[in-house]
Amino acid sequence: MNEALGVVDPMRIPGLDRARAAWRRLPPLGQVFVVLAAIDVVVRAIGLFGTSLFVDLSYPLSVITGFVPHDALILLPAIVVWRRVDAVEATPLVMRGAILVALVELLNAPLRGLTSGIPIDPFLFPTIVSIAAAFLMAAGWVTLGLGLRELNPAKPEQSTAGLANLVGGAIVLAAVVNLAGLFLLPQGDFVDPRWNALLQLGSGMSIVQMVALAYLARIVVLGNGDARRPSLARRTATSAAVLVAIGSIVSGVMDLLALVQNAFAQSIWTGGAPVWLAIGLLTGPVAMTALVVAFGLGLADVPDGVASDTIAA
Repeated sequence: MNEALGVVDPMRIPGLDRARAAWRRLPPLGQVFVVLAAIDVVVRAIGLFGTSLFVDLSYPLSVITGFVPHDALILLPAIVVWRRVDAVEATPLVMRGAILVALVELLNAPLRGLTSGIPIDPFLFPTIVSIAAAFLMAAGWVTLGLGLRELNPAKPEQSTAGLANLVGGAIVLAAVVNLAGLFLLPQGDFVDPRWNALLQLGSGMSIVQMVALAYLARIVVLGNGDARRPSLARRTATSAAVLVAIGSIVSGVMDLLALVQNAFAQSIWTGGAPVWLAIGLLTGPVAMTALVVAFGLGLADVPDGVASDTIAA
């Protein structure tokens, strides 16, 4: 009929209707973080506040790493409420942790860029921002862990508990090695003693962040045997935690070699650069993005009618 009248049907973009439906279904809180993630991409693409996408077309993987896990973490609150619209009431600690992690990931680089332009002291203020960001990110990891802890069974299987302890212990051990390196290896020396102190504090705070991530990783693995939540979400999250632990072990070994003989450690790193690059990619961006995806698959789900009657150890 339209053809006979000379009327042409409007061209439809594939998936547009589905995207609109998903947007309408998403609670306002989730919509806010989707918009913030889009703004983040635009800001970094333009290069405002000293930020960058860090995308190099000669390095194809940068097209991926330029966006994940950074933007995935910013989208974490939206993913949580997309999965369960009542997440704010059902899992408040998970929601608070997700919001804190997202805001730190969103604001850290722009605030450092803004404060680095202060002529009074171009080093002091961005370093303070970095220290505060590391502390708040650690608080976000712990809050997420506490929220997931409430969903875990009281008595996980021994094999699950053993794996959880290995994962958490590996990350903590890497943090301990980093701490030893902080005291035993030569550190950068600035003219201003305040800058030296801030540098030490910043390094120490990054270790605190590692310990907080170890706590979250252990809690995630402890929930792997919880049949009340989707198995794919649990397996994805556990795999992510194991990858983070492997990355921590590799990092810890390299730091340990540096403590023994710095030149030897450097030769190992440069000799197997592709291998270390692959390990870093899998245990860093891939692992963290997989953890975010796990929340979208139902990691923080609590089936209706099934109460979280106990809290995991």
